[in-house]
Amino acid sequence: MSAQTEQELRDAKPPFFKKWSGMYWLLMGTLAVLVLLFYWFTKSYE
Repeated sequence: MSAQTEQELRDAKPPFFKKWSGMYWLLMGTLAVLVLLFYWFTKSYE
C-alpha cells in the first residue's frame, strides 16, 4: 500500500457522523435495543 493510500484511510470520515465515536455510539445503542427486544420476546413466550 502506498503512503498516500494509508493517509487517506486514516483521514477517512464516517458516513453519517462527524466523528467515528458517533458511529460507535449508534452501534452500541442498536445492540442494546436488540438485547432488550430479545429479552422481551423471551419473557413473553415463556
